[in-house]
Amino acid sequence: MRRFFISSHALTTDGAQISGPEFHHLRHVLRLDIGTRIALYDERGTTYHGTLTHLAKDHAEVRLTDTLPPSAPTFRLTLAQSLLKGSKMDLVVEKATELGIHTILPFFSDFTVARIPSAKLAERVARWRRLAQAAAKQSGSPLPKITSTMSFETLLHSLPSHAVKLLCSEREHSIHLKAFVQDFPNLDAVWIAVGPEGGFSSQEIERARAAGCTPVSLGPSILRSETAGISAVALCQFLWSDIQFPPLP
Repeated sequence: MRRFFISSHALTTDGAQISGPEFHHLRHVLRLDIGTRIALYDERGTTYHGTLTHLAKDHAEVRLTDTLPPSAPTFRLTLAQSLLKGSKMDLVVEKATELGIHTILPFFSDFTVARIPSAKLAERVARWRRLAQAAAKQSGSPLPKITSTMSFETLLHSLPSHAVKLLCSEREHSIHLKAFVQDFPNLDAVWIAVGPEGGFSSQEIERARAAGCTPVSLGPSILRSETAGISAVALCQFLWSDIQFPPLP
């Protein structure tokens, strides 16, 4: 059964309307026809099963038959990722979504090379959200929240009180993520930050410590920032998450 994203605003009591890029994919790429069973999911994580009942020039209508409410996550993982150049940030957003990330916080810090002009900021964030939407549709994972970009200082001021907060640092040699989990084997929320290619400055690491973050190492290798971000998400999900996504219909 094919799966499509739909805004909750496009839903009625027992129906839905698919338009825009999702309609184009449904009609002109997959060439689905009336009577086809499909699955829809919205930004809240709710899944709907239904049948195509009408195909117009610019939209499709669906009669809904089943609604599956989102399951409450047992583990919430937030990735604060320093901005990366070119398609590297796209890669992190896509793969982190596939791995079940809950929230992505793009930020810039002392050694960040990639800078986004203010006029293009909203466009870039919208692009990341589209990529996350496509990745969630492909993988069946939840659709993550992606915030606008912020400074490292703003990031530290927004730290949640309820989550364990980790800072990936190649300067850290005493605390490895694998050792950290031995002291904290059961967590329901983790916040982890990954810096740019040059890592975090010593001043940033000290400010992060003061804000409640624990610097950790991901291993002896010096990883590219995009590799570190994806690896950190995969490791945290493996170490702490017992969430089970519903199978694709």
